Amino acid sequence: MPSEVVLERPNFLRARREALSILDTLGVEAPPVDPVRLSRELGLSVYFVRFSGEHVKVSGFYDSEDNTIFVNSDEYPLRQTFTVAHELGHYVMHKEWARSADYKILMRDSLYSGDDSHEKEANTFAANLLVPRFMLDQYWKMMPIEQLSQLFAVSVPVIKNRLAFEYGV
Repeated sequence: MPSEVVLERPNFLRARREALSILDTLGVEAPPVDPVRLSRELGLSVYFVRFSGEHVKVSGFYDSEDNTIFVNSDEYPLRQTFTVAHELGHYVMHKEWARSADYKILMRDSLYSGDDSHEKEANTFAANLLVPRFMLDQYWKMMPIEQLSQLFAVSVPVIKNRLAFEYGV
């Protein structure tokens, strides 16, 4: 009889709490949030590198051995910002998992299902780090989405996602 695969449920509240804790600890009160600076202040190195061959579709990854975030230098800058924040989320919440054989560098393509709880938590962490509600509350009613995207230095889809999640719009 084959063993049953049990997917962990993502802990979205923890991801949000961890992101807000970092903002509070490092005194970040206004947009844009710079995840590279935050990562470095937390003791990580961040490198922008060119991936080649089969790794060209990698946006970035966290190397737990070296406490380093590697980001694809060929990606669009706003994607790089989200990638750094996402990988910082892995550092904050998933260090042990990142050291295990279960940690895999994901290709950005249509084969990834998006079901992994660690990836969902890291995405939630990144969204709440870069566009926390306490900052969004100050601007969302007075600016169009494109301006919010510029102010928070994230893509329009990230802003739309945050607005939908926080305010149902």
